[in-house]
Amino acid sequence: MVIAIVYLVFAFFIALSWYLPEDVAIVPAWLQDLIYPIDKTNLDVLRFAHFLALATLTVRFVPRTWPMLSSRWFQPAILCGQHSLEIFCLGVFLAFAGHFALIEISGALWMQVVISLLGIAIMVTTAALTTWYKDLEGRSPSSRPKKTPDADLAGGEA
Repeated sequence: MVIAIVYLVFAFFIALSWYLPEDVAIVPAWLQDLIYPIDKTNLDVLRFAHFLALATLTVRFVPRTWPMLSSRWFQPAILCGQHSLEIFCLGVFLAFAGHFALIEISGALWMQVVISLLGIAIMVTTAALTTWYKDLEGRSPSSRPKKTPDADLAGGEA
């Protein structure tokens, strides 16, 4: 836990340095040479460490029985998480489409808000339709009979 918290504080100061003027040097030059460029295209080790730190804190501090996890406000996020690959692929396409709209139509703040809300609505709707379709076909996890876990096989299924 301590390592995760220390890493997230470190990452906070690295990100903060991107928004401060050049004359305020939070990050020493030797550290900048070591960590930059942080690769967004591939899985950079610092991005992976950030994910692991956030996952560690989430698992530690958010219990499975937390009431918000079963509230209707979290259902869109849970629904998108249940179809993460499909929603990720759709999100890549929507990012390009949104960027195109911002460049060609308007880059104003109101347009950014509209594009963001529209993208979220499209992703949640797609996740809901995917769940509905899988339920209709009987392919959803809730429609399958429960199997006893088998530790010898990956995924626990025979």
